[in-house]
Amino acid sequence: MKKKDSNGKEIKIIFSNQKGMALLATLIFVFVLVTLAVVLLTMTNNDMKLSTLQRESNKAFYLADAGIEDTLWELNTSTDDGGMGVSWREASNYPADPGTATEYYQITIVDDGVDADGDAKVKINSTGTVIGGKFSSGKRKIEVTAEIDWVITSIYDYAILAEKVILFQGTPGPDIVGDVHSNDDILVSGQFGETYTGNATSSGDTNDINSDNIEATPIPLPFVDYPELKSRALAVDNPPADIHYHTGNVILGNGDIENWTGIHYIEGSLEAKNGSSINVTNGAIIATGDVDVKEGAIFNITNDSGYIDPTDPITALALIAQGDIKIYAKSEIAEGVVQSVLADGITSEGFIELKNGCEVTGSVIADTVYLRNKSAVIYSSTLNQFTTKGDPFFKKTSWREVY
Repeated sequence: MKKKDSNGKEIKIIFSNQKGMALLATLIFVFVLVTLAVVLLTMTNNDMKLSTLQRESNKAFYLADAGIEDTLWELNTSTDDGGMGVSWREASNYPADPGTATEYYQITIVDDGVDADGDAKVKINSTGTVIGGKFSSGKRKIEVTAEIDWVITSIYDYAILAEKVILFQGTPGPDIVGDVHSNDDILVSGQFGETYTGNATSSGDTNDINSDNIEATPIPLPFVDYPELKSRALAVDNPPADIHYHTGNVILGNGDIENWTGIHYIEGSLEAKNGSSINVTNGAIIATGDVDVKEGAIFNITNDSGYIDPTDPITALALIAQGDIKIYAKSEIAEGVVQSVLADGITSEGFIELKNGCEVTGSVIADTVYLRNKSAVIYSSTLNQFTTKGDPFFKKTSWREVY
């Protein structure tokens, strides 16, 4: 028997009303959607913040890195060329905060002692900063240690090097082994070049050996230290028994014979006439005038491995003149440089002309070079050992990011 009362009927009616359940389900669904939307917006906003922070941090890093490279350029560029030079150390003189008001780098430079060779070392700190970002600022710092290094270059790279024209003449023409370069043009009169295997380049617009190798970068002529050459000649000069320093022209006639050792410095010109003989062993001939070796003379310079010292460029020289050098005799210059250069040791206005079987093992350097048939220039690998220390520069030896 079921108990019925008015209250029970009322409860049953309430629970049987479906309209109330639909409303509750709708509210729950809306709540879930709103929650998801809030979560998605929050995640998106956080991702945007992280992306922006990363972008600003990366930008600050590249600003710091740019500061390092710019500072090295300043240190390695002379004041004449717009830089500060390797001796500059004052960070207070550096341009303040290069960049914009909101994106810039700051530099500090401090001395860091010396390296094993006694050359200066510096520590460069570069801080890149990005401020005024949408969410925050970025800042990165790089520290670099740099020390002095030197540009080392070979002094003698070419069998023939000319400031102006190189002329190869004859059929089949001279014998050339090694590379040649003219700061002007290379001309061929005859059949030279058909068997030549070296690299011929010219800075002018004419190259009869290889028409593709034109307009190359000019090559400076090697320096000759005349005062040092004169000093070495005077140091062993002991006239009349052993003359190394010659005042005035030296002229050898038919039957005259000279056997020299060491450096012979002639304040004037040298002329060796038909029938004369000059033989130099482990040394060089230096003339402030011309050198003229006639056909029929004997002219030999021989420098062996005991004389040639890679640390002493003077020992690379065999025949040097401030004027013209003409060797028409069947002669041999072994292991050395034949060069025409003025008293300043840099400028050349003279020419060198070789013919009639004259052979040079080494390098020929002048304003203009004429190589006639039956002459030969054979580049010697011995000359590769002679190098020069160029301008100093700061080289990075360590790199690290501080923060």
